[in-house]
Amino acid sequence: MSYFSGQGRVYLAARDPLSGNPLSLRWVGNVPDLKISLKTETVEHKESYSGQRLTDLQLIKGKDGEFSCTLEDISLENLELSLYGTTNSITAGTVTDEALPSGVAAGEVRLLAHQFISSVNVTDSAATPATLVAGTHYKVHAAQGAIEFLNVTGFTQPFLVDYSHGSAKATAMFRSPQPEVWLRFDGVNTAAGNAPVIVDLYRVAINPTKDLSLIGTDIQRFELDGRVLADTLRPADGALGQFGRIVMPG
Repeated sequence: MSYFSGQGRVYLAARDPLSGNPLSLRWVGNVPDLKISLKTETVEHKESYSGQRLTDLQLIKGKDGEFSCTLEDISLENLELSLYGTTNSITAGTVTDEALPSGVAAGEVRLLAHQFISSVNVTDSAATPATLVAGTHYKVHAAQGAIEFLNVTGFTQPFLVDYSHGSAKATAMFRSPQPEVWLRFDGVNTAAGNAPVIVDLYRVAINPTKDLSLIGTDIQRFELDGRVLADTLRPADGALGQFGRIVMPG
């Protein structure tokens, strides 16, 4: 008998549009769960002469599959895949006289255009501008890029803010088309002395993540899944097939 208990690394790669072969493989980080589900679409025929309406034919109309895996690495590359996102790099810099909307009241928190801020200076819009005092008139939430106003009495609005901000990377959601990738599982069978097991899925259309948990008491995970599509760049009767393969030692 051959038992199986798998562990290993999951890699994803963009596909060469001409050959369908994988380009640079990228390890997605620790994956505690990986599943592949194959399915067929069928139509059944029942005979009408015996009085029992027996099924005498099952015709396969289509073949496809699905895959799902659990990711623990919240990397920019994984987020781009699961959010259909694009990532922009924001260089560090300084901002002068960023105007906040008028009507700020004590106790309100107002956002600035950037995050990871420092060297904050807040003035009002009087003919001779007055400078607000940190800790007395406002409090800075540096990572959030926000100012919490404590006391605004006697100042002329709008408030003007000078500050520095750090570099950052921002991933915008639903900014890219549905990605198609090559998936490789470079695994071992721990029930057979860590014998190697290789699984390739040639063409996987990624679905957007359904649940990106942001608050919890455990290490947060999110699901990445997709549809296993036929790679029509490969011959239907070829040794490698059109959907994928499992390779083990002979």
